[in-house]
Amino acid sequence: MRRRLLLVVLAASSLVVVAFAVPLGLLVRTVAEDRAMDAAERDAAALAPVLALTDDTERLTAAVERTATGSDGRLVVWLPDGRVIGGTGTGDRELEEEAARSLALARTGLGFSETVGDGVDVWVPVVLGEDSVAAIRAHVPGELRRDGVATSWLALGGVAIVLVIGSCVVADRLARSLTRDAGELSATARALAEGDPLARAATSDTPELAAAGRALNLLADRIDELRSAERERVADLSHRLRTPLTALRLDAEASGSPSLSAGVDRLEAAVTELVQAARRPLHGAPVAATTDLAAVVRARTDFWSLLAEEDGRAWTVDVPPGPVPVRAAADELEAVLDALLGNVHSHTPAGTPYAVSLTVDAGRALLAVDDAGPGIADPARARGRGVSGGGSTGLGLDIAARVATDAGGDLRVDVAPSGGARIVLDLPVTTP
Repeated sequence: MRRRLLLVVLAASSLVVVAFAVPLGLLVRTVAEDRAMDAAERDAAALAPVLALTDDTERLTAAVERTATGSDGRLVVWLPDGRVIGGTGTGDRELEEEAARSLALARTGLGFSETVGDGVDVWVPVVLGEDSVAAIRAHVPGELRRDGVATSWLALGGVAIVLVIGSCVVADRLARSLTRDAGELSATARALAEGDPLARAATSDTPELAAAGRALNLLADRIDELRSAERERVADLSHRLRTPLTALRLDAEASGSPSLSAGVDRLEAAVTELVQAARRPLHGAPVAATTDLAAVVRARTDFWSLLAEEDGRAWTVDVPPGPVPVRAAADELEAVLDALLGNVHSHTPAGTPYAVSLTVDAGRALLAVDDAGPGIADPARARGRGVSGGGSTGLGLDIAARVATDAGGDLRVDVAPSGGARIVLDLPVTTP
């Protein structure tokens, strides 16, 4: 926008400068020509009284030489008796046929001017008596007609350039204020898009940008309201689950099944975490935590091993002995493992084996969960939030994909070597 404003001002100021500079330059040239012509006519007219008083050659010669035109040898007087006083002419031509015609025309009492080369001859007749006319010729050379024109044009061009540069400087200052406000507005929008809920647009002096900033602030406030309302609903729903969970725990303790009690413990821990997450400050700054993915995989596979044994599932875990640090919170990684392993138990028949492997390759941690179940018919559609072909909520893969994206990685849905589903979580390994 700043560049466009500068171009517009440059074009407009250039047109204005041309509109006044060209006519002014022509006027300067015309004034210079008129000044030279007026001086020649004035010097020629000044000899008329002298010719009326005397025809003495010496006096007339002295009178001619006292004029500026005559001192330069550009003033010639033809007396009625044929004598010539003053210079011999312009030096550009001889007094032959063309000069004779001009002289004859002047002796008729007619004053005129004619172009000779790049100069002008001014003819002034002086009537001394009946059939007695003297003729005066004043020559104005081209350089005298252009005297001072080049200097004036140069000064005019300098003024024009200064005006154009000055207008561009002023336009640049104005454009800076506009682009600065627009840049701040854009930065606020980017901050909101990057997850900063406290970002707000500052007040601008430009009415249009100020209106846009107020609209953006209203949008940000509305987003805060919607997020707060959603968190309140989640917290209320999670709290309502406490009563049925308490009843479920009593039933699990009465049954004496360790796996059922462990499942209830896990469910209660998930609900507790959900309530705590809903009660966290809405504008808390996210902290990028580093977690050992290998330790999380060992812990969660051990937790799910009880349910696997009860379902008669064969399961294997292949995890490197050392730590595998990734940029993600431990609870988020645990949620991913629980979602992936929960999908195996929910969408495959009892007794279906599964395998969990974690490998590190070229600075990437690859967590793969394979099962020997029926597989996923439409892997691309399975990643959609709330989409499931097995009657579940369809949020498991969406949670895993979100965690992978936040950590700078990716989630892929593929086919396992056994023909079942393979879910691969690809995360960058961070430096401890």
